[in-house]
Amino acid sequence: MLNAGDIYKAIELARTAVKEYSMNHLLQYHLLQALCTACSEDTPGYEENIQKYKTEVMTIGERIIDNYLNEWDIKVLLLRQYAKWGMRDEAKRILNTLPGEVWNTREAWAGYVLEGEEWKKNQQTSIIRFATLLCHFINQYSSEASLDIAKKIYWVKAAMEIEDLIYPIYDEGARDLMAGGDSSRHLDNAFKCMYLAELYCEAGDTQSALEYVEKSTAEAKYHLEMMDKTTKDGANYYPWPTKRNLSWILWEDYLLKQQFDLIRNDARFIQCFNTLKSNSRELKQPR
Repeated sequence: MLNAGDIYKAIELARTAVKEYSMNHLLQYHLLQALCTACSEDTPGYEENIQKYKTEVMTIGERIIDNYLNEWDIKVLLLRQYAKWGMRDEAKRILNTLPGEVWNTREAWAGYVLEGEEWKKNQQTSIIRFATLLCHFINQYSSEASLDIAKKIYWVKAAMEIEDLIYPIYDEGARDLMAGGDSSRHLDNAFKCMYLAELYCEAGDTQSALEYVEKSTAEAKYHLEMMDKTTKDGANYYPWPTKRNLSWILWEDYLLKQQFDLIRNDARFIQCFNTLKSNSRELKQPR
């Protein structure tokens, strides 16, 4: 249901499950995910939802924070929610319980000790994990630091280049562990390319803006085919804040912005606009 943007049905179903299996922390985590999705800025009516669900989020999160199997997941979810709500002291309390060191870890130095396939696997895993962390910092920096347009473009593209560089070293098992699998990569690229197109419009670079609108549209077309295929094991699962599919969001929430007026009458833009609009639809509901 979350995969189809049906947040409120997902919340009620998760609540029913938690009542029946009150000691199952995984079900409580799923309920927490649904509640946090309802409170996300991307969800229509999120401000009212925060008032409705804030206490429940805090109660569930604090109850299972030390008991959930994957302790890191619940702590980061709760930390980020507290930070969004301006609850800095509560967020710092959780932050101080997380490991404080990245450099002095076993993974960083195991390459001096391991050999053969074991060495290769360690190097690949370390590259993936540390590059993912680096891209997280870069994206956060580019969006929140007071940078000019040229520098924002530079940093966003740098992070995308790093992601493109490391993607081939994922083996099939590692790709399955990615949130949403291969579909999630195309989803992420669609949003980033559209953001770059917007930045290029602000910089007055019409050709680059058109190029990235086209790239975003291509990523959306791929993702369109994948998103309605929810696998039995939920491998392509991720919470979605609306029943609108990706094409609809890109068309309505992005291409209608006034920033794109600079290229709105260009034939390439019109083609992408019409493609996204014609592929806009509600997500399929779970069977």
